[in-house]
Amino acid sequence: MHFDFDELIFNLKKNNYKRIGSGSCRNVYDLGNGYVVKVAKDVRGILQNETEYSTYRSCKSDFFAEIAAASENHRYLIMVKAKKITDIRIVLRYYKVQTMSDLIKRPLFEEDIESKKIGSGDLKRASSWGIVNDVPVLIDYGLSQSTYKKYYRNKLFGRFRRLNYSS
Repeated sequence: MHFDFDELIFNLKKNNYKRIGSGSCRNVYDLGNGYVVKVAKDVRGILQNETEYSTYRSCKSDFFAEIAAASENHRYLIMVKAKKITDIRIVLRYYKVQTMSDLIKRPLFEEDIESKKIGSGDLKRASSWGIVNDVPVLIDYGLSQSTYKKYYRNKLFGRFRRLNYSS
């Protein structure tokens, strides 16, 4: 599927998409076509979009939600829309494991996590998972250890320059 980022930005400016989620550095909008767009609010969001994009492109396991496209500057990332998970036990039951640590130890999954240095905090939260085609997948996996150390650790209430939609 092709995505026109100029059209996407125009529609974001016109508030034509419903916002369905918001985090510390990204907003998520429903595109109405089975996909969502994650819009970076600041440099942390750009880095998280970049991490998710590169992780999905190189992953060996099937635990990561499909990413259809990303803008050249990684301000916008388009991902398949997933149904929200509110209880992490749904993930554990599906994959037939007792704990998230057991799931993370699965060979290909562990290799993906280690190669991209994805923090385990995101992986253990129900809000980081969603259901796509009846299968639990990660929908929020952009917080790498380096981004955490640089922008989050000891800076929980720091301010970062907001981005606008001009590019």
